[in-house]
Amino acid sequence: MSGPEQRYASEEAKLRIFQLKELSPPSGLSQKILQVVTDDEVDLEEVATVIEKSPELAVRILNCANSAFYGQRGQVSSVVQAIVRVLGLPVTKALALSLTLSGSFSNRHCPGFQQERHWFLSVLTAYLARALSLRIPVDSRPDPGAAYNAGLLHDIGTLALVDLYPDLMARVFENPTLTQQRSAMIDLVGLDSQAAGGLLVRRWGLPAKLVDAITYCKDPGFSGSSFPLVALVGVSVTIAEMLYAGEGVVDLPDNRFTQLFEPEQLEAAVEQVTEHIEELRGLARLLAG
Repeated sequence: MSGPEQRYASEEAKLRIFQLKELSPPSGLSQKILQVVTDDEVDLEEVATVIEKSPELAVRILNCANSAFYGQRGQVSSVVQAIVRVLGLPVTKALALSLTLSGSFSNRHCPGFQQERHWFLSVLTAYLARALSLRIPVDSRPDPGAAYNAGLLHDIGTLALVDLYPDLMARVFENPTLTQQRSAMIDLVGLDSQAAGGLLVRRWGLPAKLVDAITYCKDPGFSGSSFPLVALVGVSVTIAEMLYAGEGVVDLPDNRFTQLFEPEQLEAAVEQVTEHIEELRGLARLLAG
């Protein structure tokens, strides 16, 4: 056992890590969707074609494109229109990837899991990560599409743990704050959602930088080659959680922030996202199904 999971040494934790590692990746059409949307060379037509083969995924993509968040005039009625007129290819690929992966899990048997909260924090993190990426100097800037993707998937580990261990996770969600829940997750389940998500996406063959961003976004000590993307997602997660909790973004907790941004850049991005909070909540409800 290597990587972040070696922090969790109990025998029960090792068993849960093994079970998580053994989760089969999506098969059939879902596998084809994953292959297409993680291909950097794929074109718009191929992405639209594979999405349209899944009626449920196509409807959810169209719902997003027609949501109040994007303020589209006139109804978008095809996936191609959604990509060209509203979402763009990187965001469409990120949404398709996230919805396909999350569709592998069930949360029906876990009281306390708030699906809308999960998606709201994911959407908020993705939106912030993309907006903030554009404020980083070009020579060290992570790809904005990759930033959005990593933000949207940063908490995929929670979905996997809710599916595998609903009773334990129900106890986790009895804690009132996200910080307390993370601590309880480690105590009760044996690992946190970042380690779980990193194991999962590595097992399923997703890009290494995405694995790092999911695994280490809440680790201020990370200093590997993926640092710009990891730190960017970490900044965005922290701000999203503060906004969700109704806190002002005043004291940011580690030096990753100052390595990436000037204070006024963060303030401008936060102001930009707070102007669209209600629309983002609506988008999260659509993604929650």
